[in-house]
Amino acid sequence: MSSVIAAASPDASSRPGIAPPATFTYLSGQYDNLGDALLRRAFAHALGADRRWHVYLGAAPDDYVAALELPRDARTYRSLPRWLAAASVGMLRRGRSRFLANPGEISSSLTEFALGGASAWLLMLGRLVGNPGFRLGVGARDRARPASLGHELAVRLARVNAWRDETSRNLYGRGDVCPDWAFALSPEGAEHERRNLALAYRTDRPLPSDAVLHAVIEWSRERGLEPIAVSQTLRDRAGTALLAQRLGVAHAGTEADDLTTLEREVRGIYQRSALVLGNRIHALIVGAVDGAAPAIVIGHPDVKIARTMRPAGLCLEDGVTADAPDAVGPYLESVYAHADDDRRAVGAAGAALRCWAEAAGKTVA
Repeated sequence: MSSVIAAASPDASSRPGIAPPATFTYLSGQYDNLGDALLRRAFAHALGADRRWHVYLGAAPDDYVAALELPRDARTYRSLPRWLAAASVGMLRRGRSRFLANPGEISSSLTEFALGGASAWLLMLGRLVGNPGFRLGVGARDRARPASLGHELAVRLARVNAWRDETSRNLYGRGDVCPDWAFALSPEGAEHERRNLALAYRTDRPLPSDAVLHAVIEWSRERGLEPIAVSQTLRDRAGTALLAQRLGVAHAGTEADDLTTLEREVRGIYQRSALVLGNRIHALIVGAVDGAAPAIVIGHPDVKIARTMRPAGLCLEDGVTADAPDAVGPYLESVYAHADDDRRAVGAAGAALRCWAEAAGKTVA
């Protein structure tokens, strides 16, 4: 952990007669994507104690907002100018505020240029009066100027940068690495007998070949595991239904029209799964939190799955990323054999994230 964050000043909330400091952040994401909501929920829960949150949500629908489970007294903003005005005033109140960057993926786009620029502005104001800003759990898809300049400046102004993977850190040239915030989620429900193998795929990416997928099905049934296809985002539902039909397996995530119901349905499957495999990163992470061993079996080169999992000590072996059905059985057998190691790694990742959150709280003067 950064030596800067370790040199913490006393928490203002412990001083008599001083109200808890404010947190200014934005928590946008793909609004039909359960994983995007869950990682930000874990982030807010870990960092939210004794802080009044001011959160820009833009056009987020009600079910996405509900899935975030923000602190009860959080103030939400639909207008970016109104949030930015409130945050600008707040970040100039000495010792009373902090800025937290939105965790998750950034890219070199016009929208991210604007959000990066707004972040840099707030970080600059905070530096004038000693109010800190943190970028914790951010991942970078790329770094292409001029669109990346907003985030480049924000990175330089933040008190602490902790990227969600080493590749992102190397792209921007400074900071530490921490696990993805979804690893800070609490496991859902009680332990169950694990009789399923969950398949969670982005259906806008090439799927593995029929030979690879049938090798997965064959391996799972040889181990007494029943495969089931899972839609963790609403946009994947139609494609996952076709995949389930193609493989002759059941399909979960079909009934929900809101993220809260979808969470209950898909996490119920993960609780009963020995493995979860696919190319939906947060399906692998949420499945791992709920006790299923994550595996990478995909139909395209892996540009970000393993790099996101490895800071948590998961997916250390190369997955199956080519039309190599003979590689499926040995790979899944190895993942299956190390499931207990993966569960311990998930616990350690959650503990590490709680340390980051605690240290970020203590640096608020």
